[in-house]
Amino acid sequence: PVVVKAQKLVEHDGRPRTRDYDDVTQEFMTTVIGEYHARLCAEAPMPPHTKEAALLDASWAQACKVTGVNLSRSPELAKLVTSRGSQVRGQLKSKLRPLVEAMFGFHSSQSKSAIKKNRTLAEGLKEGTNFAFKHMAAEEDGRRGFLKAPLIQKIVNTMWFANKHDDGVLYHKHFKPFPYPALALVLTAIECCIDEWMTGTRTDIPFTIQEYHGAYESHLKCLEAFEDATKMYNVLPAICSKLYEVGRVHSGAAPLSLPTEVTISARVIAAAIKEHEEGSTTEDESD
Repeated sequence: PVVVKAQKLVEHDGRPRTRDYDDVTQEFMTTVIGEYHARLCAEAPMPPHTKEAALLDASWAQACKVTGVNLSRSPELAKLVTSRGSQVRGQLKSKLRPLVEAMFGFHSSQSKSAIKKNRTLAEGLKEGTNFAFKHMAAEEDGRRGFLKAPLIQKIVNTMWFANKHDDGVLYHKHFKPFPYPALALVLTAIECCIDEWMTGTRTDIPFTIQEYHGAYESHLKCLEAFEDATKMYNVLPAICSKLYEVGRVHSGAAPLSLPTEVTISARVIAAAIKEHEEGSTTEDESD
């Protein structure tokens, strides 16, 4: 397609916004941003700059294909897309925070006993990634259902499958089965929410790449090691397939089915030829 330049219609001192541009640019940018969101979560939710650039390139190319528009890429437009990374992480954290508090039983209180209880609870949850198990236990032997903690499915539903227009549904190519990097991001965000209670009183800790990149990499390596150790039984792919399938049901979207093939039987073809030869077309009959 011909290269198109974006037309900025609104000038202001604030952050650049998609709606500051012409309609063609808005449509293109909405497509790029959606694609970037999905690729970011599925491939590298805490990307170094080189990976961020590669994700942007792939998303831009896909938007050109989808919209048929080849929009010229300016630094300002690129920033509009890549700034979504921190928004995704912030959104995940704010959705998780009340769930972590309610599902694990943290209580905001000034009483010494409640503060001590919160601190002990936070330490116990972090010990051996206890929070990721369906059945948690102080001792490792007692833990069952790794990666099957109800909180994990709940946040996957809330973050990516809230309705049938959500990312997990629209970009199912990236989310089916649920990707390991996105799962590692969920585990890291849960850990961040638990860290806020480590003193016994909830203190805000920003969920940033600077603070949590090490923890994210550690969770991702742990998932890869777990997959490797259980690959004969296909354990992790089965868990991730279920996260996707349950999420999709939660979204209310119809199940993914193969496109139905339209076929014409030999009998129909033979009848059409016969009608043609006899000159009995529908136009003739309707006269």
